[in-house]
This record gives sequence, structure tokens and C-alpha cells, in this order.
Amino acid sequence: MTTGLPIQGWINRLGEGLFNHETPDGYALTSASWNGPGQMMVRFEIARQIGSGSSGLFKPDGPNPVEQPAFPLLQNALYFNGLRKTLGPATLASLDRAISPQDWNTLFLSSPEFMH
Repeated sequence: MTTGLPIQGWINRLGEGLFNHETPDGYALTSASWNGPGQMMVRFEIARQIGSGSSGLFKPDGPNPVEQPAFPLLQNALYFNGLRKTLGPATLASLDRAISPQDWNTLFLSSPEFMH
């Protein structure tokens, strides 16, 4: 990763910016705090950006920066050895229909289990 600015922007868009909570108890962990239609749309968009590599995480500093063509491959040993066991049948079926690694990443990051 070259820059963390996109991550800070995503966290702010999700309404849970760094050091933005006024009390020390932290942000709420209840689903009512994050499952509204607007929040879900933001989460899907962020999942698509991360999954497809268009997130800006690999764009170097300097004049006329060109983003490196990298994206995370989330379908790895960690997934197969642990995370896969936590996914429901509908999510697994959706992942099996992915047409590219970028599509798989987006589906995984926007799955109900990952959102929770």
C-alpha cells in the first residue's frame, strides 16, 4: 500500500472517522447503526473499490501519479482455512458464480457475513 488516504475517506463516509466519536465508549456495534440503505450503498461501493483495485491505495505521490495495477487477492489460504467456514450457503453460492478475482473480492467484501 502506498497511501492510507482512501481508507481514511472510507471510514469517514461510513460515519466512523478516526477520533470523531465524542465519548470514549466508541461507535455502536448494533446492526441498526450501520444497516440503513444509505450505509449499505456506501459499503457496497467501498467493497467494489477495494475488490477491483480502483481504490487509490497503490497510487504513488508526485506529479501525474499512475496507480499500480494491484488488487488484493482475498481468495487465499486464510479464506480457505478459516473464513469460508463462517459463510452461509447463499454467500458461498454467490462466490462460486464470480467471473473474476475482482468480482469475487467485491462479492466477499459486500456479503452479509463480512458486513456483520
